[in-house]
Amino acid sequence: MGCSKRKGYMDHDYDYYERDDDKKGDKDYYKPPYGKHYENCVEDVLEGILEAQKKVKKDDCCKTSCQHSINDLLHEEKKSKKDTIPFILYCDCKPFKGSGVTKYRCHSKHSKLKCVETFVFKVKELDKKCAVLELLTFKDEQKNASKEKRLCSPCDQIDHKRVDDLIGTGICITVDLSCFCAISCLPAVRLDC
Repeated sequence: MGCSKRKGYMDHDYDYYERDDDKKGDKDYYKPPYGKHYENCVEDVLEGILEAQKKVKKDDCCKTSCQHSINDLLHEEKKSKKDTIPFILYCDCKPFKGSGVTKYRCHSKHSKLKCVETFVFKVKELDKKCAVLELLTFKDEQKNASKEKRLCSPCDQIDHKRVDDLIGTGICITVDLSCFCAISCLPAVRLDC
C-alpha cells in the first residue's frame, strides 16, 4: 500500500485526519489537520510535527504513533516543556540511516573530525518536497565515540536508552521526501540545543 491519496480511498487508518465540511457527500474524503496535503504522506506527518514543535518553542536551534506524539507535544503539562518529536524514516522498506560530520577538540589544540550515524531525526525545515533534518543521538554515544560500533538498525541505537539522553548533534542534512515510504515517531521529548 502506498501513501497516495485518491478520492474515496484511504490506504491507512490515521485518526488524525479531520473531516472536510466542504465535501459533505463524500464520507471517505479527509484532509490533513494542518491545512495542506502533499502527494506524499511522510510530508504530511513532517509538516504536522514541525508546526507542533514551532507552537511550543519560538526559536528553534539547528504505545507510540506519530499522532500520539503530536498530541503529546501540543497537550502536555507545562512543567516538562517538550519541544521535539523525534522520528525514524523508511525508504525501500528499510530504516534510513543518515550520516554527517562535525568537528571537535579533545585534549588537543587541533580540531578533529567525527562521523555521526543515526536513524533518529528532528525536522528543522520543510521546503516543497525537501526537508532539513537534524541528526539526533544519545549522550552515551557521543561519550563513547571511539568505542562505538556501527549501527545496523534503529533498535541497535535506541534499545534501553534513557529518553532524556537523546540530544541534537547540530548536524543537519537535506533530504528529498519523495524517497521515503514510511515514518515512525518516537515519544515527544525536550532537546537541549
